[in-house]
Amino acid sequence: MPQEITYSLTNGFIHNWLVAGPLAQPVEQLAQFSGEGAALKTNIAQHYYCAEPGIAGLPVELEKVTFAHNARAPQELTWRAFICDDDHFVDVSAFYHTCHHVTVWAAAQVECTQAADVALQLTTNGPADVWLNGQHVGRCDQFHHQIPHTVSFDAHFEAGRNQLWVRFETVAIRENPNVMALQIADCQPDWRVVLATNIEPAKLRQQLETLFAQAYLDRDIFTSDEVVTIEWPVEVQQNICIRMQTPDGRIHSERHTNAKPLSSVRLGKAYQFPEGPYHIVLMADPESYYVRNMRVQRVLECRVVNNQYAIQPPDAHTPEAYATRRIEALRDAARRESGLFSQIAKMALGWWDLVKTGPILAQIESINARSDCSDFYMVGLLGMIYRFWEEPQFPNELRQPLQDCILNFKYWMDEPGNDAMCYWSENHQILFHTCEILAGQLFEDDLFSNVNQPGAWHREKGERMALSWLRKRAAGGFREWDSNTYFEEDILALTHLVDLAESDDVAEMAAIVLDKLLLILAVNSYGGLFGSTHGRTYAPYIKSGYLEPTSGISRLLWGMGIYNERILGVVSIACAANYTFPLIIADIATDLPDEMWSREHHAGQLEPWCDLAEGYWAVNKVTYKTPDYMLCSVQDYLPGASGYQQHIWQVTFGPDAVIFVNHPACVSEDGSHRPNAWHGNAILPRVAQWKDVLVAVHQLPAEDWLGFTHAYFPAYAFDESALHDGWAFARVGEGYVALTATHGVQQATRGRNAYRELRSHGAQNVWLCMMGRAAQDGSFAQFQEKILALDISLEAHSVHADTLRGETIDFGWEGPLLVNEREMSIANFNHMENPYCTVALGSNQMEIRQGDQLMRLDFSA
Repeated sequence: MPQEITYSLTNGFIHNWLVAGPLAQPVEQLAQFSGEGAALKTNIAQHYYCAEPGIAGLPVELEKVTFAHNARAPQELTWRAFICDDDHFVDVSAFYHTCHHVTVWAAAQVECTQAADVALQLTTNGPADVWLNGQHVGRCDQFHHQIPHTVSFDAHFEAGRNQLWVRFETVAIRENPNVMALQIADCQPDWRVVLATNIEPAKLRQQLETLFAQAYLDRDIFTSDEVVTIEWPVEVQQNICIRMQTPDGRIHSERHTNAKPLSSVRLGKAYQFPEGPYHIVLMADPESYYVRNMRVQRVLECRVVNNQYAIQPPDAHTPEAYATRRIEALRDAARRESGLFSQIAKMALGWWDLVKTGPILAQIESINARSDCSDFYMVGLLGMIYRFWEEPQFPNELRQPLQDCILNFKYWMDEPGNDAMCYWSENHQILFHTCEILAGQLFEDDLFSNVNQPGAWHREKGERMALSWLRKRAAGGFREWDSNTYFEEDILALTHLVDLAESDDVAEMAAIVLDKLLLILAVNSYGGLFGSTHGRTYAPYIKSGYLEPTSGISRLLWGMGIYNERILGVVSIACAANYTFPLIIADIATDLPDEMWSREHHAGQLEPWCDLAEGYWAVNKVTYKTPDYMLCSVQDYLPGASGYQQHIWQVTFGPDAVIFVNHPACVSEDGSHRPNAWHGNAILPRVAQWKDVLVAVHQLPAEDWLGFTHAYFPAYAFDESALHDGWAFARVGEGYVALTATHGVQQATRGRNAYRELRSHGAQNVWLCMMGRAAQDGSFAQFQEKILALDISLEAHSVHADTLRGETIDFGWEGPLLVNEREMSIANFNHMENPYCTVALGSNQMEIRQGDQLMRLDFSA
C-alpha cells in the first residue's frame, strides 16, 4: 500500500511533482512537415497530438508505467519525485542535435479543505494539457522558444483530494528549453500537495530529502590539491552515503557518515580523480537504499581538472617556444580521446598506432544525419583528408565513408532538405562556407548529390560567400563580439582557409581576419582568461576560466591559460602549417602596463541571404586593464530589450576569481536556456564604464518571473571578502573590488550557488562596481574605508557617485554618462582605440605597434 508525503504550496505554485519522462522520440521523415521555426514545430506537434492523457490510476513514486503515446510503440517510464527550484519550473531542458518530439507527464494531488473555483495559471515553452480529476480543463497550443508563456483557465476543486495531471510537449530542434510551472491562483493557505510513494517510512524519506536539499558545493571545478567537499550550512546528523561518481556510474569515492554530527564531508583531493565531469550523489546508507528501498537521492554536479593553469607569462615569445607549445598542445588533445579532433591530433603527431576509427566513423554518421554542428566536424574531416589522406597509415576503412559523406552533405540553407543544422549565426556561416570551398576543391569534377552540381560550382559559391563574410569582419568586426565560445569556431574555419584554400584572395583575407581576431583576444584577456564582455557565451565558460574554449588557444599562442577539453581551435591552429602567428600579438596579450584603456566599436549591416535578418547592428565596448585586474563592459547595449547570450560586463582577477551581474530568466544553468541563470539577461541593462568604475541600471518588467538581479561572487576564489554596510568587498592579490546595489545585496546560503551568489531584489535597481589596487588605495581595509567614505547616491534609475580617483560619475536609465559633469562618449568610438592600435571603422588598413614592433593589416583585397 503506497504511503503519502505532504508539501505546502509556494505562493500557489506546486513545487513537488511526480514526473515521468522526458520521452524523446526522433521525428521520422522530417521533410513531410512544412514551415519553419514555430510553424514547423506546430505542424509536427499536431501530427503527434493525442487527446487522451496517457495516465490511468494513481501515479506512485518509483512505479513503472507504460505509455503508448501518439500511436507509437509502448515506452516504459518511471514516476520520479521532482522538486522545483525558486523559478517554480519542472525543468527538463536539453540539447537535441536532431529533431525530436518530446513528451513529459507530471502528476500531483491537491488536498483542499473546501471546494473552490480557482484560476490555474500554466506556464510552458510549448503545447500542454491539464486534467483535473480526469477531466480536461485547459490547453496551451503555442510554442515560445526561450521565455515561457503563461495561459490561465478556470477550474473547480472539490473538497478533499484532487488529482492533477499535466502533459507538456515540445518539438526539439537544437537547444530545447522545456519547462512547466503550475500556479493555483487564490488558493487557500491550508491547501496541500500530496504525493503517493512506495518508499517507506515516508517520514524518513522526507527527512533525507530535506537534508539533501541543504547540501552544497562551494565551487563547480576542483583542481590540483583542492579537496572535493560537500557542505551544509548547519551541523546535521543522519546516517547517509555520499558518492563521487562519473555520469555513467563509475564510483571513485564513497563516504558514510554513520550518523555522526557533521557539517562537511571530504571526498578526496582533485588530483586523486581522473579529469572530467562528476556526480556527487547523496543517498541513504547502502543497506537502507538497496535492501529497504529508501531510494532517495540528490545529485550535485562538479568537474575535476588535472591540467595546471598558467597565469604567469613565459619569459619571452619566440618561434622556438611556440613550436614547443604546439607539440604540447597536440599531445594534450591526443590523450583526451574526445572524438574526431583527438584522432586528428594523433595523426599530426604521427601516432598512427593509437588512431581509433570508431570516433571518426561515429562523426561521419552524425554528419550524414545532418545533426546540428555538423559543419564544425565536416571542417575537421576535410582538413584531415587534405593533410593525411596520402599517408600510408591512413585507415582504408575511412576512405569510402568520407567520400560519400562529403558528396552528400548539405552545404548551405538554400539547398533542399529540412534538418536541425544552424546556418545563420556568424560562426556557422563561415564554417559552412569553409566546408563548401574545401569540398569543392577536393572533388572539383564530382557531382554533389544534394543539388546535383559539381565541386567546382560549390567551390565558386563558397569562395564568394566566404569573401563576403571575411570583408565584413575585416571592416566592421564581429557581431558575436569577443565570444569566448564562438571565437573558437571562427578560428576553426579561418585556420583551415589560411592553410588549405587554393584561392589566394580567400587564404590571404582569412589570415588577416584571423590576425585581427587574435589581436582582439589578446587586448581583452587577462592572465590567460578572455574575461571580456561577450556577444555570446555559456554559463560554465564565464564562471571559470578552466573550461573556457579560448583558454587552450591562449595557452598555445602566448603561454597563459590551460589546455582543456575544448580542442577544436587548438588542434586547428597547431595543424595550420601555412599560418604564421605574429608574435607581436603574444607580446600584447602578456603586456600589463599600469593602466590600459581600450575602446572598440563593431558594426555592420545584416543581410537576409546569410543572417535571416535585416538592419544595422552596433556594439561599443571598453576594457580597463591593470597589473591586478581587468574590468570590461559593453556600453549602452539595447537597454530594455530581451537578452539572449550576451555577457554585458565582468571583473577578472584570475581563472576562478570573476564577478559579474545579470538578470536571470530562470535558475537553471542548462545551455538550452538562453538566457539562463548566469549567461545572458532576461532584460538587458543599461551599462556605462569609466575606467575603474562601472554602473549597470536594470529596469525589470512588473511581471518579471524572478524579480531580482544577482551577482556571481565566488567567495572561495578570493583571498579575502567581506559583506557590510550594503557593500560586497573582495581582494585577490593586490586587486580590490567593491560592489553594491540600490536595494542592497544578500548572500545566497542555499542552492547550487550557495556562497557564490549575491541577490538584489527589486524591479528598478542600479548596481555600482568600483575597482582598486594596493598601489593606489593602500591595504584592503583602507580600500573599504575609502569606499564607505565616498558620497554616493543610488536611486531606482540612476546614480551619482564620487570615485576613488577624485572624480564624479553620473549615469542613469536615460541621459549621458557624466564624468566631472562633462559628457563622456559611450558610443561610436573608433573601430579600435588602445595603446597598440587606433583605426577608424571601415578602414582598409590597421597598424599594430608594441615596443619596437610594427604589424600592418591590409583589408583592401
